[in-house]
Amino acid sequence: MSLKPRLDLIVNIIIPTGARPTAAQKGPLVRPARRPAWSREPGLPGLGRLVHGCVVRAPVQRRELRYGSQEFLAATDLAHRWPNQGSPSDLMRNLVRDPDLVRGLAAVWRLPVVDLRVRQADADAWSGASFGPAGRDIFAGRLAQATLELPAVEERYLAGRAKQALRTNLRRARDLGVTSGRISSYEAWFEAASDIAEGPAQIRDMARPEPGQQVSYYVARDAHQTPLAFAGAARFGQFAVLFVLASRPDRRPRASCARYQLHTCLAFDLSRAGVKYLLVGSALRQTVGNQYFQHLLGYRARHLRVEVTESGAT
Repeated sequence: MSLKPRLDLIVNIIIPTGARPTAAQKGPLVRPARRPAWSREPGLPGLGRLVHGCVVRAPVQRRELRYGSQEFLAATDLAHRWPNQGSPSDLMRNLVRDPDLVRGLAAVWRLPVVDLRVRQADADAWSGASFGPAGRDIFAGRLAQATLELPAVEERYLAGRAKQALRTNLRRARDLGVTSGRISSYEAWFEAASDIAEGPAQIRDMARPEPGQQVSYYVARDAHQTPLAFAGAARFGQFAVLFVLASRPDRRPRASCARYQLHTCLAFDLSRAGVKYLLVGSALRQTVGNQYFQHLLGYRARHLRVEVTESGAT
């Protein structure tokens, strides 16, 4: 099973919908008009009044939203159903009828926030990327994103009871002769990934990067050097976006273990390069299988608050 968000996630994170330059516009990224600090707080418009019975300006007590919890499942259900719900008024009527949805949205509203910075040059490099329509659903872009804080110490990432399943899969991969590594060239990665990719969506995600776009490529192979899984991550300094991770469905159990090994390999590699956070897209819009995979790997649902800085800033 692949772990593959849409590539327009990369654009959504950096450039909010409505603030992207059109083909006719030139120059630097168009920024939205400045708003009061309280209105820039991540969350759904008006949700504070609905779930707290008070104005949005009220302080928000940040809390974890555990994968698989009742609130997480309720928010996931709404995230999958929302595109077919119609207008915001339809959403409100559904919330009135179903208290679980209100609790789920309240849990989303209270999620911790991660502050990210991206250089203007990197934002500009991705602003014109044609990766399909921009996400316009209520959980696209910066709300409840699956976020992995990359480890400064590799041993610490694998420690603890919560990582027992991950350690088991890594051990199985080693016993089966699976190896993973970063690929130095796009051409070599594309050749290996082409043996694994299924359907036009994954082929699209294998497109050659455009000038200025920084991408890291990874492949897992069996003992005979047959590709089992491939992955790609777009890099933005302190964070990266995992835009594709796929494995061969016809080479199990090797391919299944290879996914865990490959993800761990890229997480450690990006961490050594100075990346602090790895993003995968909406935690709520993933399939149940991918949500479980993210849970085992240590991902957490987080709101993102992104600041575009001057190209020379760090």
